[in-house]
Order: sequence, then C-alpha cells, then structure tokens
Amino acid sequence: MKKILLASVVCLLLLCGCSKGDSSSQSKVAKEGDVVKIDFVGKLDGVAFEGGTASGQIVELGAGQFVPGFEEGIIGMEVGEKKDIDVTFPENYYENLAGKKVVFEITVQKLYKEVK
Repeated sequence: MKKILLASVVCLLLLCGCSKGDSSSQSKVAKEGDVVKIDFVGKLDGVAFEGGTASGQIVELGAGQFVPGFEEGIIGMEVGEKKDIDVTFPENYYENLAGKKVVFEITVQKLYKEVK
C-alpha cells in the first residue's frame, strides 16, 4: 500500500512539473529577438487605412520587417495587452502614407522567446 501511495505521489509531482513547461507563454514581456503573434489596425486621422490591418501576424522583434517604430513599440508588451503605437511612415513610402503619422492599435496574442 505504501509503495502505491508513494508511486502516486511521484506521478502527481511529475505531472505538475510538466504542466509548467510551456515556454511560449511563460515569458512576461516581449523583448528584441522574440517572436510575437499580434493583431493590429493602423489608423490615419482615426480611420483604418488599406493594408494596415492584420490578424495573427507573426513578427520577429528587431528584424526590421515593419516601418521604424512599429516593432520597437511592441517591446515590453505582455500577452493579452493592447497598446496604441504612434508611427511616422518614411518619406519614401507609398504616396498615400509617405511622411504621415499614424496610430497602430496592437494586441499581443502570443509570445515566443528567442531560440539560440
């Protein structure tokens, strides 16, 4: 009986330890080099603009995939957090957005730590 009880306790301890192993959700805040899954809506003068909205977008922070200020604005955010990020498009961007100040409403859906 004692052996069964001891075996049950060991199994329970192992199971509890394993449930904490989800590294994709353990991180507290996004940092450069991390990968995030986000939703965002870009607005110019309070109105969503064409091509400025995405859901489930995967972004590697610091990779320079987006306009300057976008990825940097996500750094420090937590999963589930919503934040408005002010960005100014470069002067050599598409004509309708070149040099314009916009606001991106960003929600972090998931955070993956950098793998080295």
